[in-house]
Amino acid sequence: MLRKQFLVAAGIAAGVLVLLLLYGSGVALRFPTPPGDDEAARLAFAARWMLAPALCLFAGVAMTASRRFFIEDAIDGSRVPQSPGLQINLRYNQNTLEQTVLAAIAWSGLALALPHEKLGLIPLLAIFFATGRATFWIGYLVAPWARAFGLVLTFYPTAAALIWLAIRAF
Repeated sequence: MLRKQFLVAAGIAAGVLVLLLLYGSGVALRFPTPPGDDEAARLAFAARWMLAPALCLFAGVAMTASRRFFIEDAIDGSRVPQSPGLQINLRYNQNTLEQTVLAAIAWSGLALALPHEKLGLIPLLAIFFATGRATFWIGYLVAPWARAFGLVLTFYPTAAALIWLAIRAF
């Protein structure tokens, strides 16, 4: 058990390091910002970047559908198919849906709250999200503990945004 905990902690540490290095480098300031500065332009900007989480979820649903076709106990829609790979896909889909909803709320809030010149953070969050989901899914297929790095890239930036928005609101 201690070995798995160490491996998860190493994945978390690596993810946090990547986030800090990229965010700290100011790379977000190099991304585009919306052409306008009204609320509609800001929200439309965030909505366009929500394509990244949507494509991550789409990939998971498409993979699940194609795998179900070839697995006898899963073709009828079993919630607990015997295929370990399909079970991982279903868990990926559920977690990605959860992460997508949180990201949509956070990115919309950031779109309305950040200064215009810092809205380039939203595309950076979209890149973190897509990279995080890919490494989460691949890691999960390798070994459950290997999904930690991807979870950090997906969840921590969203959590930080939600906490920042909550503090700002109160």
